[in-house]
Amino acid sequence: MRVVFTCFLLAFPFFSLKAQQSIVATVDDEAISAQELLYAFNKNRSKAQSIAYDSLYNYLQQYINFKLKVRAARNAGLDTATAFQEELKGYIAQVRKPYLDNPEAEEALLKETYRRMQTEINAAHILLKLSPTASPADTLKAYTFLDSLRNTIGSAAEFQEMARRFSEDGSAPTGGQLGWFGAMHMVAPFEDAAYATEKGKVSNVVRSNFGYHLVYVNDKRPNRGRVKTSHLFFSKQRGSEAAKSRAESIYDSLKNGADWNVMARKYSDDQGTKFEGGKLPWAGSRQLPDDYLDIAFELNTPGEWTTPQETQFGWHIVRLDDKQPLEPYEVKKGEISVLLKRMGRSVLEEDKLLKKLKKESNFTQSKDSLEIIFNQISGLDKEQILSTEVANKLLFTHGGRPATVARFVDQLPGFNVRYTKDQLIESYFRFEKNFIIAHEDSIAPTKYPEYGFLLKEYEEGLLLFEIMQQKVWNEAVGDSLGLEAYYQKHKKKYNIDERVQCLIISNYEASALQHILSKKVPEEALKNPEEFLSQLTESETEALKFAKRNLLVSELSNFDPAKNQPGDWLISEQNNACLYLKLLPAGPQPLNEIKGLVMSDYQEQLDKEWVKKLRQDAKVKINKQALKALVKY
Repeated sequence: MRVVFTCFLLAFPFFSLKAQQSIVATVDDEAISAQELLYAFNKNRSKAQSIAYDSLYNYLQQYINFKLKVRAARNAGLDTATAFQEELKGYIAQVRKPYLDNPEAEEALLKETYRRMQTEINAAHILLKLSPTASPADTLKAYTFLDSLRNTIGSAAEFQEMARRFSEDGSAPTGGQLGWFGAMHMVAPFEDAAYATEKGKVSNVVRSNFGYHLVYVNDKRPNRGRVKTSHLFFSKQRGSEAAKSRAESIYDSLKNGADWNVMARKYSDDQGTKFEGGKLPWAGSRQLPDDYLDIAFELNTPGEWTTPQETQFGWHIVRLDDKQPLEPYEVKKGEISVLLKRMGRSVLEEDKLLKKLKKESNFTQSKDSLEIIFNQISGLDKEQILSTEVANKLLFTHGGRPATVARFVDQLPGFNVRYTKDQLIESYFRFEKNFIIAHEDSIAPTKYPEYGFLLKEYEEGLLLFEIMQQKVWNEAVGDSLGLEAYYQKHKKKYNIDERVQCLIISNYEASALQHILSKKVPEEALKNPEEFLSQLTESETEALKFAKRNLLVSELSNFDPAKNQPGDWLISEQNNACLYLKLLPAGPQPLNEIKGLVMSDYQEQLDKEWVKKLRQDAKVKINKQALKALVKY
């Protein structure tokens, strides 16, 4: 996901109505209010810090530049592009809706989630898939079947057999086994059922977005925390016995003093970690396979490693690098809050939320008339319903907006389907909920001003990214002649002191390094270091890491141009061995060495020139009196 240029975040202090309504600047016909400016300005400053006029004035100038660029993006039609609209929807979908906020309920949910985090569950399940729009008849059939099945299960073995026969989940061949998991690892209804069920018992039938489940709890245990490990891996692709034999051989080498990192680079089959010593990230339940974690958690002392151990994937020698128990609530609280929002778990239960929103927006309805309407339209298809007078009847009013039968029928699936009363009632409740939420979303930017500014921030940030890409970044990247001209004009800006071109050896083993330093470097290697590297043995190149770099003379210990000659070995300030290739005089760095830096400077110049033109083409007015009033306030 791209980085959005966000210009304003966090809450702003509310000022008097007069201060909020004052206009601090106009860009042609677009006004910038004091409220909007302060929201942006207060992003990175303490609320207790006083506002200096010069600081606020300079910020306003930058903010006007930002607004000019956003307006240029709109004039170019970037805000109407389908790709832009889809990306904007994606960002907005991640923003927590302000009407979901309930501080007391949120704190209770955070604590309950942490309480669950202290326990991990091993469970199996049976799933009957069901579409969210499934008919009442299909829904009842799936529920009834699982409920009757539940009453026949008396043991884990019986549950597994039923899972293999009836579950529609990918875990069916293994008897529905899901392994170990904790809080926030499963969808909310499934998690609720698992934590509410005792060990060795079957849950009640539970519905999630996937369908209906039965959950069997195999075991529960305290949260083991997280481990950081490294491993040497030997794949079973060569055969289990062959992998085991190789693992035992390497284990013997480690016991006899072989270097772990060398063994990893040479022999581990994990291509993603072997060159980093087999290092794996911090991991807890469901972040690495259960059988691997079981091995890792048996280790207690950092640096300790196991004998060869088998998992479903192969054989491992596992080394413990660090171990961390579940952190205290106050430490985990922020992380839990982020996870809850990311997973869309509402603090308010849906029925309570809808009740709250109905009250706030004056929801009105006659339940008697609703019953009559459903009796009149049941057994009809969409076309038949819309052709009757019933289509114009009112179902309810919310926020002053009427919801008619015609509007309800329009969103029903299918055209020639004759709907039963039960189907209509189930569809109606979805329609009612969607209508209420859509209305709340439409008024939220004005009902909750900070939320409105946040949505505006996302839109304008994305527009800024798009227009900057067109007008500045891509322009600079594609203009090689302009870049060269800029470099030649500003060469002195890129002057650098005397440097030494070196072949640097880092991440070395002492014994391998001493052997290298004792070698005479052939003269041709000074022009072609690859020639020198080709003469090294495989063990030497595995034990040492080489890189060709230019170092400032000041970075080399005891370097003397009069005494040292190309071909000498030097030591850098980072304690790396350096093969001295040639001396580079002081002066401008070549463009090919600093192209990224020059490109950045060139883009900055293009940006300044573009802003200057935008300013010339616009009529900008600043209300200094309004700015001063903000400072005084």
